[in-house]
Amino acid sequence: MRLRGMTSLALLLALSGTPVSAQSQAAEGFEPAGAGLPLYRPAGAAAVVAVATPRWAPVPTDSHDLLGAYRFLPPYATDDTRGQVFRVLEAETGTSVSDSLGMFVAVPWTVGCGCAEEGWDRPDWVPPGDTVVFLLTKTRSHEPRTGPPVFDVLGWHQPYPVGDFIPYWRWSREEPERWLSVMEFFGLLGALPTEAAYRLDPGSSLVAVRGWLEGSPGSETSFPVPTILRELNRVIDGRIPH
Repeated sequence: MRLRGMTSLALLLALSGTPVSAQSQAAEGFEPAGAGLPLYRPAGAAAVVAVATPRWAPVPTDSHDLLGAYRFLPPYATDDTRGQVFRVLEAETGTSVSDSLGMFVAVPWTVGCGCAEEGWDRPDWVPPGDTVVFLLTKTRSHEPRTGPPVFDVLGWHQPYPVGDFIPYWRWSREEPERWLSVMEFFGLLGALPTEAAYRLDPGSSLVAVRGWLEGSPGSETSFPVPTILRELNRVIDGRIPH
């Protein structure tokens, strides 16, 4: 994995041990879904539980077809783009992220869209057979004519729990005694309010997380819940912008 584009805010925060949370997500407002500590749901985002397959598929990519932060990727970064194939186990009601066989392709990019000089250059990403959680949004203006739907993600941040930067969500150096399970994290994502609701009232996220905790006893100390609560309280107290 090449560490070019080290000026990326997300990368600097992660390497410093600071959660990639409200400082980047809320203040900047342009990070792709799933780029940091989840405080809200970006518009159109869908939480998905999926199993990684060993298959990687070539994904023809024109940088002009990319949306959101990905539109800043230089054309040469999209040469020889590949994505890993995943099989959906569960997706939120009313969302469609897979083909008739339940498959989708996730294309991982190095952190910092627009700063990355190359795409993902590691031979691996998510170990085949692992069950993981994605937060997916539409990232391409054109879907492939054949094959499963394609989504672009920041491969160091997604999916949960294998993303390399996810451990940096914690605000202390101590290793968490317990992480939320895949299904617990999926449920938490589904409980979060939309970005629009969060921007109107960050307290809506705090209410949602507390409501989810009432139905998930024992999860209040499970990573990343303590960090989410801490960050939301900081936002509400006015110490960081939202």
